[in-house]
Amino acid sequence: MSSKLQFKVFFGEGSVGYGPNGIDLSGFKCTQSGIDKSGDRSFVSIYKWLERGFRINPETHVLTVQTVVTWANEGVLWELMLIRNTADWKMYMEAAFERGWPLAMLVQTHEKPQAAADEENEGSRSAQREGDQAEEEEEEEEERSQETHVIQTEPQGQADEGERISSIVEQMQIEDEEAEQIEEPGDSSDEEGEQVPAEWSEQGLGNYMIHDARGPEWEYRENEVVQGSKYPTIDAVKEAVKLWSVSLRKEFRVVKSKSSVYEVKCLKEDCPWRVHAFRGRWKTHWECSVVTEHTCYLEGVEKSHRNLTVAFIANEMYGLIVDNLSYEPKMIIRHIERTFKYTISYAKAWRAKQKVFEMRFGTYEASYDNLPRMLCKIVERNPGSNWDVLHFPSLIGGPSVLQRVFFCLGPCVKAFQYCLPLLCIDGTFMTGKYKGQILTAIGVDGNNQVVPVAFAFVENENTGSWYWFLERVKDHVVGARPDVCLISDRHSGILAAIRQLQQGHGTEHPKWADVRNRWCMRHMGANFYDHFKNKDLMVLFKRLCAQNQQHKFNTLWKLLDDMTAKQIAEREARASSANTTQATQSSASGPKPFTQWIRDAPKEKWSLLYDTDGRRYGIMTTNQAESYNMVMRGVRCLPLVGIVEFIMYGCAKYFRDHYHAVSPTVNNPAMVFGNRITEYMHKKITKAQQHNVRPMGTREQRFEVACKDRSRRGVRRERVLQECLLREDGTAACTCHKPKLLHLPCSHVIAACVESGVQPRSFVSPYFTKEAVASTWEHELYGIGVFGTFTQENTQVWYIPDPETKRTGPGRRQTRRIRNGMDESEAGKVPKRCTQCNNYGHNYKKCPMNEEHDAAEAGPSGNASDGRPPVFQTSTTSRARPRR
Repeated sequence: MSSKLQFKVFFGEGSVGYGPNGIDLSGFKCTQSGIDKSGDRSFVSIYKWLERGFRINPETHVLTVQTVVTWANEGVLWELMLIRNTADWKMYMEAAFERGWPLAMLVQTHEKPQAAADEENEGSRSAQREGDQAEEEEEEEEERSQETHVIQTEPQGQADEGERISSIVEQMQIEDEEAEQIEEPGDSSDEEGEQVPAEWSEQGLGNYMIHDARGPEWEYRENEVVQGSKYPTIDAVKEAVKLWSVSLRKEFRVVKSKSSVYEVKCLKEDCPWRVHAFRGRWKTHWECSVVTEHTCYLEGVEKSHRNLTVAFIANEMYGLIVDNLSYEPKMIIRHIERTFKYTISYAKAWRAKQKVFEMRFGTYEASYDNLPRMLCKIVERNPGSNWDVLHFPSLIGGPSVLQRVFFCLGPCVKAFQYCLPLLCIDGTFMTGKYKGQILTAIGVDGNNQVVPVAFAFVENENTGSWYWFLERVKDHVVGARPDVCLISDRHSGILAAIRQLQQGHGTEHPKWADVRNRWCMRHMGANFYDHFKNKDLMVLFKRLCAQNQQHKFNTLWKLLDDMTAKQIAEREARASSANTTQATQSSASGPKPFTQWIRDAPKEKWSLLYDTDGRRYGIMTTNQAESYNMVMRGVRCLPLVGIVEFIMYGCAKYFRDHYHAVSPTVNNPAMVFGNRITEYMHKKITKAQQHNVRPMGTREQRFEVACKDRSRRGVRRERVLQECLLREDGTAACTCHKPKLLHLPCSHVIAACVESGVQPRSFVSPYFTKEAVASTWEHELYGIGVFGTFTQENTQVWYIPDPETKRTGPGRRQTRRIRNGMDESEAGKVPKRCTQCNNYGHNYKKCPMNEEHDAAEAGPSGNASDGRPPVFQTSTTSRARPRR
């Protein structure tokens, strides 16, 4: 029996290409030859065999031999291995026998550097010999004499001397004869299939065995189960059988599934196909001992496959979903259709996505127990971080129920010290297996960038949860920093919690007496729209909220009063024409004019003009918190460990990107502030050049600044005059109130500074300097990946989720967010809505119920006198006129 192994030998001129499976040698020529006892031979004999086969002169050229191997842990990735000695050759042969590598090698010829130099020297010597004909003839006579006297001639190491020394010529003839004998059939040690290499007719390297060389416990093929295949776990065996079965479009049933035996058979009774795998008593791997072939045939095209389970789909989609957590179930369905030609249901695709989440982040139940352990490691690695939990004993005994979790990252806490003294607070709901809310506190840096500060997982938004969260924000984030302002959406739980923090709870002393509370303008606008049902009036109300000049504020207020009264009268007229009886009842409970509607809302809460000491810093909305909630939109469905991991690594990348963006400005002497304030100052300085300044103070630096007419037309316009005061303490005042409200100089103050010779930058808050902005993002955040993934099931469980918060309905939520009045008021196209029954699809004339909808009143008030309308006085002083 012959022991020759067939090798594929690539050679010739070409370049190594690279494809999805590794190297591509299709650019080279190829032949196939047999080598006898290749595993026992030395590399020297293999090298000499290649030299003879390719007719290589060893004195002028050398060969490099590289074999085709794969070291990939998963899949197939072919690469080249350089063979230098016999040890390398024997290691390659042993690995090829054990792991099923292809017997293929790449042989390349290279010229020796010394041979090239010898050729150049030979060329110079040839030129000299042409000049001396007599000497050349004497050398030829000497060569002929050396052919007859072989014993007296020795090689001198010169180029082409083998053609002139008879001993070398005889040796070459002997090697040629041996090569001819090798080519003939016989018991030679080496054999070449062809004397002249020919192109391979087949492409690729086939479906070879793949193996992890770092752990030689198992070996298997990528998409086929064969007898003798070895797998690390029973799950790997099941996955391989399923993948092979789906690829063959054949279904199977499980016959045995035990701790040491796994066996499946074809679903068709008359088919002998069977796979039997077992794990030996002292073995750590599984081995397929029986694999038979299918004899059944496909009866038609099937749209589904019984072995296409949720676990199989999760393993197939794991990488795609982990890289893109917002991967939709519909996209999973399309991927399975393209890959396996089967269609799965939406519910199965959704369950597969949830399975991937559990594979990556652990189960939802385990995350409640792993979260405190994870936060401990975060605090350990990041000084300044803090966390706290609230739990209560379970009614059935055992581990405690984890109700609330608070945490803040040290770099974020340090960054807040350089941010504006305000926090935007908001909550968003979790969409996972258990209900809950995520409370967030977001800061703003001097460049108007979002700074995530603190987070909490609570059962829902109520007074208790908000008080618990804000109390820890005060203790761990704000500390002794005074007069911090909270901007919120006027949620009833937030208002009550802030009131308790300011005034104390029961007999307790106030926890946060100097906290300031302001309301979001967008949410106030949504409440306005719910009451008056008019977008144009809502936009006018938002202009009133953001107005900073008193006479413009009074004009807008009066305009809103007149227009809302007119709108209410029109609605009542329509209602009276439809039903006189209901019109009488709705006149008392219907919409109220603007002054009555806003009466109970203190103006300092919603108006920029009445913002005490400019606590808002010009920020009128909670858009910062809403923006961060939008960032977390794709991870709210994850277990708690996954959400915290997203926040931590997201903050690390966020800090790194912002620091790289602002660090060049620190060394730029031309910039004093951040990019946003630099642009603001440039615009105001340009505008200030058009103002006329008149000094008015004797001892004070007080000025009257006349603004240039914006119309630039030769008609009479009312003059706009502002009065500015530059104080000695480094502050400025203006009748436009911008220096107090925004903590930035307005164009009038800048014009007065030019007149008095004072630098305008002295009136800019230090929070807007480039040093403060850079200091916000310079802190380091350290990960916890070295401690593990925190996804395991712990033997000693400390915490469990509240069973009452578990979602019992099948499938996922039907909507992504709860729609409210703000969504409707800011939508691009509002559907038809009845003004009587408040339902969609019809108007009040075709209302089936014909009932008046009672509008909601405004929220609670801290001081009713603040809601009184302003006193409108007729004066000869100049004030802005409303546009007609």
